[in-house]
Amino acid sequence: MKKQGFTIIETTIVIVFLATSLLLLYGSFRGMVTNTKKNLYYDDASLIYKTYFVKEYLLKNNLSKYLTNTDITSLSCDNFNFKSCSNLFKSLNINKIYLTRYNLSDYNNKNLNSSLVNYLNSLNNNEDYEYRFIIEYQNDTTYSYASIGLNGEDYE
Repeated sequence: MKKQGFTIIETTIVIVFLATSLLLLYGSFRGMVTNTKKNLYYDDASLIYKTYFVKEYLLKNNLSKYLTNTDITSLSCDNFNFKSCSNLFKSLNINKIYLTRYNLSDYNNKNLNSSLVNYLNSLNNNEDYEYRFIIEYQNDTTYSYASIGLNGEDYE
């Protein structure tokens, strides 16, 4: 007798193989989408450059006196004694500046907005810095973040 077409077992095996392949593909795709969203709002190259230049400018205006052992220090123009601070914040869309300990694992997040907490949780602590200089940029209703490591003794 000549066998024609697939049997039920062969059809089941093909369906299971295709379903498994699609699930693996979906998992990979979902991870790529999540990473792309994260990269859109966290540590964009242009924001890192802005953060670097703001950090250098503020170091010339007594930023180093705020390098303490506090987990998270929020800074504003009130902390600096130069007239162009508010213009600097406004022109670069800076909402807030934070100084944190670099290896921040346990911290009180009650007074922090959820987007900052998500950003802090996404950071790795693999480098040898004492502090992290973080700027929160605001474009309309969206917050973006960039950070740079600092060593306290380099700026005192």
